[in-house]
Amino acid sequence: MKFPSSEWAGALQQALNQNTAYADAARAWVGDILLLVRPADASAPAPGIHLDLANGTCRSATFYPDAREVKSEFVYEGSPENWARLMRHEVDPVKAIMEGTFRVRGNLAKLMRFTRAAKELVETASNVPSS
Repeated sequence: MKFPSSEWAGALQQALNQNTAYADAARAWVGDILLLVRPADASAPAPGIHLDLANGTCRSATFYPDAREVKSEFVYEGSPENWARLMRHEVDPVKAIMEGTFRVRGNLAKLMRFTRAAKELVETASNVPSS
C-alpha cells in the first residue's frame, strides 16, 4: 500500500495497537505525533499522518494530503527518500535524528522520557508494508 495514505495510516494504527512492546513502552505517554513527509519543493504538498496516542494505544491515525498546518505535540519529519529508506530498514529511527536524516520538533524533555516508546512507534511504522 502507498505511504503515506489513509489505507497505510489505518494499517499503522492496527499495527501499533497489536504491538505489546509499544503498549508497554508507551503506557504513560499521552499525546500526539505527526509523521511528516517533507517535499523537496517547498511549494509542494507535505503529506503526513497524525497519530493520537494514549497509554500505549493509538486512538486514531489520520492521513492529510498536506499536513503542514496540522498542530501536533511532536513532528517527526524527513524527505520522501529517507522515509523510503526507513521503511526498508536501511535507517535506524533514533540514529536518523542524531545524524539529521530525520528531524523531530516538540518537547524534547518529554520525548527523552519515552525514547523506547518513540523507537517502537517508528519501528512499527517501518514494518507496515508500503510502496
